[in-house]
Amino acid sequence: MGMARFAAAGLALLGLSLISGGGLAQTKPFKQARFPCGAGIAQNFSGGFQKAAFRLADVPAGHLSVQFIGHASFLVRSPGGVKVATDYNDNYRADALPDIATMNIQRGNHSTDNIEPSIRHVLRGWSEDGTVKRHDVTFKDVRVYNLPTNLEDYGSGFTNFSSMFIIQSGGLCVAHMGHLAHLLDKEQFYRIGRIDMLLVPVDGRVTLSFEELARNIKGINPRVVVPMHFNVFSTLDEFLMQAERLFKIKRIKGDTVEISKAKLPEKTEIWLMAPGRDGFGGPGGPPL
Repeated sequence: MGMARFAAAGLALLGLSLISGGGLAQTKPFKQARFPCGAGIAQNFSGGFQKAAFRLADVPAGHLSVQFIGHASFLVRSPGGVKVATDYNDNYRADALPDIATMNIQRGNHSTDNIEPSIRHVLRGWSEDGTVKRHDVTFKDVRVYNLPTNLEDYGSGFTNFSSMFIIQSGGLCVAHMGHLAHLLDKEQFYRIGRIDMLLVPVDGRVTLSFEELARNIKGINPRVVVPMHFNVFSTLDEFLMQAERLFKIKRIKGDTVEISKAKLPEKTEIWLMAPGRDGFGGPGGPPL
């Protein structure tokens, strides 16, 4: 009987040790996992991802189609037929109407008030009421959320002037850096998450210097970087001259790529995509 009580007490102590993380478990440092994409901001998963009870598009399962429309506008298509347009504006529009439209900043080539009623979600990345703008929506097989950036404190609370938008579908993640104008910290890297394709502004003056951009790219550690947000090719050439010292550069034919886990490089590469149409600032050269 005494032996049975001793064994029971030993098992109880072992259980407490395991629950509290004692013993050998305490010697291992805790590393926070970065899942496909990140924690997001709003965590708005009331309906979750829907099962594929909808007509499939031309994009195979496990893939995403990414089309460079021009300047900072892209059209991302999912296997479930969902279309996401980034920096939806009046100067650059895809031939197909999106289901979700993101606009990172309130500026000519990046936003518009001319919104078609059939667009299901219109996500504006800047503060409209003096508070920080937060989005996290799901539609069929796509989730889109934002990371508010360029925050300012006016004494009564923080507000933001731009957002990064992250598009997630089937374990693939595409992030649009928007008008990010500062270095990211560890918490923001966690919110962004594990990114496969990162769309970055390379203007070098309105957003980030090359050194700042390189630090943010390394912190996010995407598989592919796509330059955007340039008005003349000389700006792009300047970026590429500096970037080739750090990353392999691959030139893509045309304005569209189809990505999958199998097609992504092991180490970060820059994929130079040709923007559709003229790809610059639009008629008359509106501001960046």
